[in-house]
Amino acid sequence: MKSVWTATTLLAATLALAVSGAAGAWAACWPALVALVLIVVTRQAAAGLAAGVVAGCLMLAGGHPLEAARLGFSDHLFPSLEGSWHIGALVFTLLLGAFAGVLESSGGFAALLQRMIGGAAADRKILGSAYLLGLLCFFDGLANSLLMGRIARPAADHAGISRAKLAWVVDSTSSPVACVAFISTWIATQLTLIRDSLPAADPYALYFQSIPGNPYCLLTLLLVPTAILLRWEPGPMKRASKVVARATTSPAAATSAWRALVPLGVLAVAIALSFQLFSGNPVRLFSLEAWREAASGSAGPVALVAGSIAGLLAAAACHPRDGRIGASALAGAAGLLPALVILVLAWSLGSVFEAMGAAEALQAVLGKHVAANWLPLAVFGTAALTAFATGSSWGTMALLMPLALGLAQAAPELDPRLLPVVIGAVFGGAVFGDHASPFSDTTIVSALASGCEPVEHVVTQLPYALTAAIAAALAYAAIALGLPPVPATVAMAVMLVTAVALAARKPKA
Repeated sequence: MKSVWTATTLLAATLALAVSGAAGAWAACWPALVALVLIVVTRQAAAGLAAGVVAGCLMLAGGHPLEAARLGFSDHLFPSLEGSWHIGALVFTLLLGAFAGVLESSGGFAALLQRMIGGAAADRKILGSAYLLGLLCFFDGLANSLLMGRIARPAADHAGISRAKLAWVVDSTSSPVACVAFISTWIATQLTLIRDSLPAADPYALYFQSIPGNPYCLLTLLLVPTAILLRWEPGPMKRASKVVARATTSPAAATSAWRALVPLGVLAVAIALSFQLFSGNPVRLFSLEAWREAASGSAGPVALVAGSIAGLLAAAACHPRDGRIGASALAGAAGLLPALVILVLAWSLGSVFEAMGAAEALQAVLGKHVAANWLPLAVFGTAALTAFATGSSWGTMALLMPLALGLAQAAPELDPRLLPVVIGAVFGGAVFGDHASPFSDTTIVSALASGCEPVEHVVTQLPYALTAAIAAALAYAAIALGLPPVPATVAMAVMLVTAVALAARKPKA
């Protein structure tokens, strides 16, 4: 009843705003508010995202239901199913789900996990193992989330680890490591954005220089193992840890670790090689320039699909001959169908946001009157809020990178050494907003792959994300005051570890 009343009230308010012709930043962000409220009330990500799409289309159509329906399907839903990147992401998700299903049932991961945890079902060892394996899957954030969540869930269940905690480890490892990895699906987008905004610059050089200027991702990758080791659980996570889900699946019987290591190796190598094989240029495996050209080209979707097919075939070849390969692959793929529905709705909502100018409205409100040396901090905050409202780190990067670099170039008093820091602030702010947003595809997929409700995942992850974000903001403040990026990030890393150690210390009786 509460959900129906809330939805009805929001619909009436949306119609009133649409008919009155409301405009401005708050009107442009109204669909995001509708989606956020419905997600919180219904605890269903799909329902909230769909409501946001409906609200946006009604406002774009001036309150006319039939026109809103036409806009929703023709301008937003159907186009979200077009394009190599979106289609590739859908196919890749299904293939990777099948890969994870086969890999899990092979027993190889169970053996690998047992080796890593030393045979003891200790929470720190299991979560630490998931973190380390997540670092190895640096080639794609979405793949990382799907793979680690799907495979580590049975072990976490049987060890009494809450799925919310597993989802936090998975999500807080996947996007940050993909953002700072120099061979990943992210870097093609990152290099293109830098090159388009600064045609005369070397995008790779600026990208590498931006890594120390991206303290959020670096500090998050430090915070995860620190919190695991010290068992630091802020309030929401502590409450979630008291309610451990009953294991719904039994972990596969341990066989041999090579049954997992070989397919994982084939998957990683095949994706990397596919970038060159499908780049349209001659294959030069030992040429750094060839790898740069391949990474910055348009072969990403094909490379992901081709690499995942190779990984799936390797997983099937390494699977015991017990007749379960087909069923395991189908079950793994089917388990991710809800994630695909949410992904399509998230893309549709992102299209609605773009049509309404939501991100531009936020940028116009938050990006004014900033002193040159404080531009990285302002960009970090603007990117975080934009990604939170839109649920898209890539969309945020695409929108803000030209704006941020344009502001930087237009500020003659800006120290040129801060240009890579501005780039890092766009990347880091986008990832932070992604971590905090219930609309984010990687956040949603991390939750679903780990068997956790998306809303619960956002609530329990938020204190960790805010901790790293505050430390990152302090690093940008130190940079604005004259400290170079590397010492600033190192200083905040020391402060972060110290603060977590003090917070995790149990009071004496």
